[in-house]
Amino acid sequence: MSLDTLAAGARPFYGEFAWAYDHLVVRPVAAECAGMAAMLGRRGVGPGARLLDAGCGTGRYTVELARLGFVVTGVDREPALLREAEARLRAADRRLRVTLEAGDLLALPAGAGYDAIVCRGVLNDLVEDEARAGALRASARALRPRGAVLLDVRDWDRTVARKTAEPVSERRVSTPRGRLVFRSESRLDPATRRLLVAERHTLSTEAGDTTVAHDFVMRCWSREELAAGLHAAGFGAVEYTATYDGAPVAGGGDRIVAAASLEAR
Repeated sequence: MSLDTLAAGARPFYGEFAWAYDHLVVRPVAAECAGMAAMLGRRGVGPGARLLDAGCGTGRYTVELARLGFVVTGVDREPALLREAEARLRAADRRLRVTLEAGDLLALPAGAGYDAIVCRGVLNDLVEDEARAGALRASARALRPRGAVLLDVRDWDRTVARKTAEPVSERRVSTPRGRLVFRSESRLDPATRRLLVAERHTLSTEAGDTTVAHDFVMRCWSREELAAGLHAAGFGAVEYTATYDGAPVAGGGDRIVAAASLEAR
């Protein structure tokens, strides 16, 4: 696999297998959202605040943050993921204050006045420098003065260690649609801090097997790059952890969690 031969089109996770995302990517959503609320609370953003979930995916964090009292707008550019989020919202408490919209990280509404923006993992999908800087600038423009951003990205050094030790991962789950096997194989490109990822979904039913394969690129971050990008976009008072429950960056995992506030303009 090379950068020149990667298949075009959306990842199956974001398209025809969007329905399987939550079966395959298991996260402690309630605990992570409680951690997010605590981090935002330290920046004066609490229940009742207007929050944007940028890259909301299937909406599980959007709905959980609304359960914690936030007024949440979930935005994603993938129609299939938004349909999953809409189904989740229909099944949730009708009193939750949630809006779901199609949108792009690079075109967030300037002047929207959100109190905070949450962005989980999505910035890894932006591989060009200008797109990464543009997403942070767009976030700043969509916030109120002194608003906060809370995001996580893949840390390059810890990702290298993890993917060197375990370049292939596989998960098998039973779903209402059949037996599903998801396999992911990653290669490292140190010169560009990119992951070259080959994914394969295989769904087994009584009618037979359906397999969809897709190759794509993901670019990791360094703490220095993230700090520079946040500063250039107008953010300060940056707090770094490895998890949303406050584990230190030097701890385990392969993520950098960052919270920052807009500085006075």
